[in-house]
Parts: sequence; C-alpha cells; structure tokens
Amino acid sequence: MHHPYCLPIWCATLLLVVAATGVRAQVDPKALLQKQFETLARGDVAGALALYTDDAVVDGAGVCAAAPCVGKAAIQKELEHRIANKMHTTGLNYYVSDTVVTTRYAVHSHSTQQAGVDRIIGWEIVELKAGKIGSARGPVWERTDAQTARYLEWQRTQQGKR
Repeated sequence: MHHPYCLPIWCATLLLVVAATGVRAQVDPKALLQKQFETLARGDVAGALALYTDDAVVDGAGVCAAAPCVGKAAIQKELEHRIANKMHTTGLNYYVSDTVVTTRYAVHSHSTQQAGVDRIIGWEIVELKAGKIGSARGPVWERTDAQTARYLEWQRTQQGKR
C-alpha cells in the first residue's frame, strides 16, 4: 500500500534540512569576528552593532566589566567606549567549534600607549546565534605575556589614583 502524500512531506522535510544546514554553513565565525574588529577600527559603531543579536550579552570588557551588557543599547555603549579609546584588535588565533569561537587577539589602544606597551594579548569566547554574535565573554588577559603583565600592573596603579 503506497501513500502518495508521503513523498511531498519527505521532500519538504529534506528541503528544510538542506536549507537549515546551508544557512549555518554560510556563517564563518572567524570572518564574523574579523569583520567586528575591522568595523570597530573604522569607528563604525552601527556596523559593529549590526553583527550582534538583539538579545546579545557582552560580559567582562570595558563598561561591561562590572555587570554584563545585555541587548544592543547596552552593547552600543561598550562599542562606543572601544572606539573612543582607539582600540584596534588583531585576531591571532581562532579556535572554532560549531557556533563557538575562542579567539586569542592583540589589542593596541590609547590605554596601551599610555602604559608604555605596544599591545596586550587577550582571549575571548564568542557564541554565535542565528549567524550573529549572541554572547561574548572576556577578555581573559594573557598574564604570562610580558607586555600584558606590564599593562595590567600599570592599570592597577591607575585605579589607585582615581
């Protein structure tokens, strides 16, 4: 006994699976993070913010250090802070596992210049959601790097002066 309605259902299911995996394959997590670094270096807050989901979370950086920034309005303030600080980030290593990217990067900024170092090294874990940044956790500073250690010590002494 053949059921003629099964073939269209099977074809529709197959199309949905192919379409869903095709969308996932189109988003290159490494390229997305590189695009974020580039848009921020250009001072393009709107362009960088467009890379985040509406309910994204940024935790651990700048204005989001004391408490996580949740949503685009809060994240926009952090991105504006990075641009005002003339922060330029260069990805050094990317470790991608499905929609999670662990990135090791170098930061050059107004603050690093003030501290007398060329750059500092940090790590961040980013999770993509629907092809955009859904969460970013970090930085975790690479304290074994001499320049980063010097910067962190300078930063600690500056906090006592405020």
